Amino acid sequence: MKSYCKGLVVDRALVRHAYEVWLTKPSGKKNGWRVEKYYGSADALIDEIVWEVTLRSLRFDPIRRYEHREPTNGKLRVIGIASVKQQVCDYVAVLAMKPMLDARLGFYQVASVEGKGQRLCRGALKRWSRGSRYHVKADVRQCYPSISHDVVMGVLRKYVRSDDILYLCDAILSTYDGGGLEIGSYFSLMMAQLVLSFAYHHVEGLGKRRRGKWMPLVRHQIWHLDDFLLIGTSKSDLKRAVRSVERYLLDEFGLHVKPWKVSRTSRSEPLDLGGWVVRELGAVRRRPDGNTYIDESVRHTHATLRDGIFLRGTRAFRRFDKAPFLALARRCASYWGWFKHGNCEGVRIRRGIDKSMSHARRVVSASARHDRLELMEGGNT
Repeated sequence: MKSYCKGLVVDRALVRHAYEVWLTKPSGKKNGWRVEKYYGSADALIDEIVWEVTLRSLRFDPIRRYEHREPTNGKLRVIGIASVKQQVCDYVAVLAMKPMLDARLGFYQVASVEGKGQRLCRGALKRWSRGSRYHVKADVRQCYPSISHDVVMGVLRKYVRSDDILYLCDAILSTYDGGGLEIGSYFSLMMAQLVLSFAYHHVEGLGKRRRGKWMPLVRHQIWHLDDFLLIGTSKSDLKRAVRSVERYLLDEFGLHVKPWKVSRTSRSEPLDLGGWVVRELGAVRRRPDGNTYIDESVRHTHATLRDGIFLRGTRAFRRFDKAPFLALARRCASYWGWFKHGNCEGVRIRRGIDKSMSHARRVVSASARHDRLELMEGGNT
């Protein structure tokens, strides 16, 4: 068994690197100004983290929590907002364990992994939809709260050989309520990915021997954090695979999988994961009289947006057209990728989304230029 972080010490170089990476992320861009306000300078914060880890006396401000209702499904979630010091420590721990995470995470564990995400998910679903006969979509019940601290530390102690990193991870986990992981924490996100990677590799090893030849039960799998999609050509094989995953997650980590069913991949039951809905459709043809029809003999994959994302995205562009404020411009920018990479050309033309996005870019750019000028003038004074 390969181990990682052998003898790694949390020093100023590691914390400085983590701090610089944190500043480039959304949490750092939003809260970077708090460092100077509460600690005087970045160097003071870095020195405090290194000193407290060395003395095993790391302390964090209490996590602020608020309730957030998901607009897509109405679920009520408790989101935690950690102090800037704890956010930096999250990045210290994750960056130190990056070689382990790169090695352990499955290639098609796409959620919140740089270079993957929804774009890789969409491409994979479009490739696999042609040869897909059956599929199962399932997810882990209450994934974050259900992954206990003992499970996380048990995995880390098995692979990590650094006392500083193990202490840092244990100190971060001790700030979470309820014995599980914290929604809204970067460290919790990567630890959930790490735990679920064992189930990913368990699926890779599932198979049967037929006529002396080993055959996998699952043809393709893709995980979007705790949601996973298994694709195969045999209904009975997929049932065996999901039941095996259920037993494995329950026996090894105490996690439960929600009720599921095997679906026959079709127009009415498309592949649906990560916000994308992918189905095969016939080609649109035009008759000599100008009318169009669907030619079912020519098939192509069609990636559309999940209903909730489509409605919120089009609403954001419509509101921006009426009131072109900065907040609405940024919201349009966040939804633009969905419309750009999905098969939404007709919607973009009819609703003028491309024109609205060009206007939103100008608004965001003007705001960024104004902020830079203010920062330069403040430095000169």
